[in-house]
Amino acid sequence: MIEIFYIIAQILFILAIAYFPIILFENNVYFNSLKFNLLDKLSINLIFFMNLLFLTSILNINTYNILYIYFFIIILFFILNFKNFNFNKFKINYFLISLLIFIFLISIDIADQIFFSWDTKTNWFFKALNFFQNQDIKNLKEFNNFDYPHLGSFIWSFFWQFPFESYEYLGRIFYVFLYVLSIFSISNCLKLEIYEKIIFSILLIFITYNYKLFSGLQDVVIFSVILLFSRFSFIIFQKSYKINNTLIILIMLGVFNVLCWIKNEGIFYGLFLLISLAITYSFSKRDKILILFGSITILSLRLFLFNYYNTELNPGYFEMEKTLEFDLILIFYKLKTITFYSFIYLTQNPIYFLTIPLLIFIVFKYPIKNITKFVLYFLFLNVVFIYFTYALKMTEVELLIKASMSRVIFQTSGFYFLAIVIYINNYAKFFNFVKK
Repeated sequence: MIEIFYIIAQILFILAIAYFPIILFENNVYFNSLKFNLLDKLSINLIFFMNLLFLTSILNINTYNILYIYFFIIILFFILNFKNFNFNKFKINYFLISLLIFIFLISIDIADQIFFSWDTKTNWFFKALNFFQNQDIKNLKEFNNFDYPHLGSFIWSFFWQFPFESYEYLGRIFYVFLYVLSIFSISNCLKLEIYEKIIFSILLIFITYNYKLFSGLQDVVIFSVILLFSRFSFIIFQKSYKINNTLIILIMLGVFNVLCWIKNEGIFYGLFLLISLAITYSFSKRDKILILFGSITILSLRLFLFNYYNTELNPGYFEMEKTLEFDLILIFYKLKTITFYSFIYLTQNPIYFLTIPLLIFIVFKYPIKNITKFVLYFLFLNVVFIYFTYALKMTEVELLIKASMSRVIFQTSGFYFLAIVIYINNYAKFFNFVKK
């Protein structure tokens, strides 16, 4: 029973962090003009907080101080904006209640099935334990794969430490919160009634949830953060929204920075998302400069910190010399193997089984919209990335694919939910009939 109490308290603790401080400005004219709904505000707060934890980790700031300062600012803003609150207008948000119920149910399952995957036992848990014991980034050199980014493990350790400093799995509940929030956020893109969005969210959870993803692996964090990027991309493409592109771009750059420090491949995913968006949406010259400058700054910080800590990528990842020898037989073998297993793992993933055929149908059946082009550009870059990643790696490419490709494919799979959103919002006569 005590663990149930801890789980509920942990969820409420994360909700408090996710609920503030942007919610305090909801009566502000500037923020009202952006028309962010509650889930968008929660997402923005979590993106902000993950970046705050990143700065905490690289500056080696005591996490207690960060938490105290964060809640002090929240209380201060609340006092300053108290007169703007109208408590009589309080309404029950069934979308939020449904979200919290599923976070609770998945958290119970995590508490019941405590085991670590191989990658977690080898890498991620020890990084989280390092920070839980108040060690800094330098100390990570004592563990395997120092070149693996640390932010996901730092977040794990933070919520392991706060508010109870007890059960390890409480730290991973943040992953659950982020995952369910991202699912409900992408469902919010649908032009449907709230109960239909909830049903859609439940279906997405059923086809994507697997305990192994929450056993300390970072792939689910990549999946969730990319989904949040997809949600804010959708907002940009909707002309009916009154938005400030500068703020949306800053949010997306915040997502890019998080991706860079969760896993190494997150750098490429973030770049692919930004490039695809910049090509397909008519940003102003100033906005494009902001995207370019922000991206360069984030990548420069990554390079600076790697050089500062004398971090080098494991040379065993790639065998550039053998690949560049242009051994046609070896190249053909690699391409054949990658193609074969890509097809196998794609067909085993229910997300691709639903979204890719639907995307093909949309392309050939209807005029291509800019948001559809956005999805197609990212799909192309993602496929090229998968081929290059495995083609440049060790000659035992089949062994490597069997060990990692299913997770690599899963990481970006949520992005293609946009294909379902595009179809329902624009082309599905049945849903249009229901909406009327």
